[in-house]
Amino acid sequence: MKKHIAFALVLIIMAGVLLFGCGPAKESEMGSINASTPGGIEAKPGDDPVDPAETAEPVEPKEPTDDEIIISLPLSRLKEYAQSSSAVWEFIQRFFTNTIVYKDKLGNFVYAPVDNSLPKSNYNFDNLVNINPTGTKELEYVENGVTTSIKGIDVSQYQADIDWEKVAADGVKFVMIRAGYRGYGTGKLVQDTKFEDNIQGALKNNVAVGIYFVTQAVSEEEAVEEADFVLEMIKPYRVTWPIVLDIEEAGGGTGRTAGLTADERTTYTLAFCDRIKEFGYVPMLYCNIRWFMEELDLSRLTLVDKWFAQYFNRPFFPYEFTMWQYSSTGKVDGIKGNVDLNLSFRDYGQGEN
Repeated sequence: MKKHIAFALVLIIMAGVLLFGCGPAKESEMGSINASTPGGIEAKPGDDPVDPAETAEPVEPKEPTDDEIIISLPLSRLKEYAQSSSAVWEFIQRFFTNTIVYKDKLGNFVYAPVDNSLPKSNYNFDNLVNINPTGTKELEYVENGVTTSIKGIDVSQYQADIDWEKVAADGVKFVMIRAGYRGYGTGKLVQDTKFEDNIQGALKNNVAVGIYFVTQAVSEEEAVEEADFVLEMIKPYRVTWPIVLDIEEAGGGTGRTAGLTADERTTYTLAFCDRIKEFGYVPMLYCNIRWFMEELDLSRLTLVDKWFAQYFNRPFFPYEFTMWQYSSTGKVDGIKGNVDLNLSFRDYGQGEN
């Protein structure tokens, strides 16, 4: 842990220089990063040579200790990482392939080793392409010149009135519609005020529909109740994309689920998902990185599809997931203001259940 913290401090300082232009040095004036050398920079050509008399006895190379980390890469690669990162957090993650970097409840960086017992994703995020580089970011996943990702959005009453004909014409192929939520204080089940308008408008314009519900269940019975609430709402409609349990912070961390353990929350999640599956729909779980890492037991959720929220230019979640919410500030014709943008790496289809 000490080596991660020390290295992170070095990276944060360097990220400030590279991301925000604080005193940049010319590439010809710098070598490559090496955290085992003073200042983290290797000697560059033209430095004064070392007096051989000072190193008469050869020094045997030693393995780095737990308090050290050694990394060496060209400065051009470092600049590439900085240029392609949306924040210091993302920049730091680029240096770790077997460690998941995230922030805990208090905003402190956590460095968690990848659990190799869990199923892994195999996406190559070098294949991400921003198709709108001069405007609001819009990403596609392109393999061998062919776009294999599917463009989607998620909406609720906060998007107000939506022109679904324009949304469809803008290339949106699927939408995740909020069915409702459970009150974080009262525990009351509430339907989203725009649910009917949204599902009818999307289906009328051949936009495939999935559903999400924001949970505050504190028992298996309440989790099943939430599932039944959603299933009743969608009875008249063709829902071919997943039905999602949305797990996130509520009430500033004071919601009724705030005291649940990861084991309890996982049990209630599975109760919801099992109920949804009974009726022939695909259950799914929506979380950001912290909730996946700290608030759930992923070893019990390997058979549940996952929708991962992370607003990086390239995500880092080594485990299996099929959908990625990559922006909360997207722009789509037919929607006033911002909307969440998503990529799906799986086609859940348009057919009947």
